[in-house]
Amino acid sequence: MNPLHRDSASSNDAIETAAAEWLCEREEGFAAGRAEAFAAWRAADPRHEVAVERTERAMELIAEMPAVRTELTARIEAATRPPGRVVRWAAFRPPAWAAGLAAALVLAGALWWLQASRAGVAQRFATAAAHQEQIALNDGSVVNLNASSEVSVRLTANERRVTLANGEAHFAVAHDMARPFVVTAAGVSVRAVGTAFNVRVGDAGIEVLVTEGKVEVTRDAGAAATPLPAERPQLVAGERVAIPRAAAVAPAKIERVSAEMLRASSQWHSAVITFYDLPLRTVVGQFNRRNALQLVLADAELGARKIGGTFAADQVEAFVRLLEQDGDVVAERRGAGEIVLRRAP
Repeated sequence: MNPLHRDSASSNDAIETAAAEWLCEREEGFAAGRAEAFAAWRAADPRHEVAVERTERAMELIAEMPAVRTELTARIEAATRPPGRVVRWAAFRPPAWAAGLAAALVLAGALWWLQASRAGVAQRFATAAAHQEQIALNDGSVVNLNASSEVSVRLTANERRVTLANGEAHFAVAHDMARPFVVTAAGVSVRAVGTAFNVRVGDAGIEVLVTEGKVEVTRDAGAAATPLPAERPQLVAGERVAIPRAAAVAPAKIERVSAEMLRASSQWHSAVITFYDLPLRTVVGQFNRRNALQLVLADAELGARKIGGTFAADQVEAFVRLLEQDGDVVAERRGAGEIVLRRAP
């Protein structure tokens, strides 16, 4: 298992449990200062807000399913009640069961996901800085969400639609001719049936890179920005298009990338990153998208220097030490969150 994904899964489990504990406490009535503490916890990390929303929806679903509610209540009572204690759940007001909380959430979350996938209810996922998440969708597709990214997913009988609000995601799409897979980001839609591709939303624009199969790229109705190369351009494996947000006279260009660059560009969701003779500025960008500790290039000439190798994606300090070994690069650490790289005098 990818260590990054294992750590992320463990962290997400703790967040889900904390969200449910907060909601139970809110249901019983917050003590002085606790409402403010809950609000601060929700705002501290985008994943906290997502977990609260997901847990609330799960609770609402169970409230609407009497048979499931009865079964879940019985399981919680059996696991958590002391002798002689009876927990009554008449109108589904969440009780204060902390010991059986995690087990209840597993069932509740699974039930909510099942109902959501059937009814086409959107699910939202978000990651904080230095955290990634791998999402296995109900149709068999897999979404790898990069750090500081957010998506919403809606699966219906006729379509699978994902909205990438910000950040970057890689999609490995399960083949289903009856249900196209559409990713929308900043006024651009990418349509696939069974393929793999990467979409990144940045301040300058949207980048689409196809790693397997082919996709169709379109502009959403009313979008006034850079035109596409064709009315419905298709990209095949190994092709990339960068579409600026701002309007431009010339259409965006589809470019062919080398096999080495294709591997490098699609490996951000791996625990290691392999670079093949890439400019240092590109490598720095890869590290910065995945870590809270940010690298800053002090001059353009250093950024153009080509490097290669395989590095642990979360080991920024180790990467910097390797750059410093030859004596050509000097690193200046500015506090805990930034390292400036410049050429040695």
